[in-house]
Amino acid sequence: MSTPAHDGDDEAAAVFGAAAHEIKNALGPLAMTLQLAERQLLAGQPVVPGDLAFARAQVGRIARLVGDLMDLTRADLGQLSVEPCAGDLRMLITEAVDVFRRGNGAPISVHMPQGPVTAAFDAARLQQVMLNLLENAARYAPAGSPIDVALTPAGGKVLVAVRDRGPGVAPNERVRIFDRFVRGEAAHGKGGLGIGLYLCRMIVERHHGAIGVDAAPGGGARFWIELPVA
Repeated sequence: MSTPAHDGDDEAAAVFGAAAHEIKNALGPLAMTLQLAERQLLAGQPVVPGDLAFARAQVGRIARLVGDLMDLTRADLGQLSVEPCAGDLRMLITEAVDVFRRGNGAPISVHMPQGPVTAAFDAARLQQVMLNLLENAARYAPAGSPIDVALTPAGGKVLVAVRDRGPGVAPNERVRIFDRFVRGEAAHGKGGLGIGLYLCRMIVERHHGAIGVDAAPGGGARFWIELPVA
């Protein structure tokens, strides 16, 4: 039988192997796109804007993979830094959606109150959580299907929800899907390392909040974050 240490080594090797595979898959199309753009420039032709958007999206994908691996190490060492301060959640969600739209064509509808929604949060970390949830929504749903983002004040708390039109998350997976290296049935063949949602949970819990997933009305999954108001 494997010892716990060996099990940990095997787990880490599998994750870093998957990370190398993901990065390689992103680098190949990126190199081809940049090569094509270079040829177009040398021939005096304009570079297609869609190619630049694709290249930017691939760079962002690689950066987030590397960032997740670094944050995984920080979380294991108890050094995952989160520094909340008061801010308007509407602005953060707007920025996260704008960043996501630069590299993904999925239509997104955003529902938020007109007035400020103040909470205590680390803007960079919470944007990391939002981008992860948006990318998951796009990855596991049919291409081009809509994504809904909603911000709702609820008493002394604030609820942020991201809803997709994918296959959803089975009831027996809805708690453990936020554990380290766990991937749901819908993730098979879709790539990923099984650490994104784990890091989301770590970040949200350091905000003294909660994170979860429900079945969305009409199908799909609804991931939600609950944060205390400032």
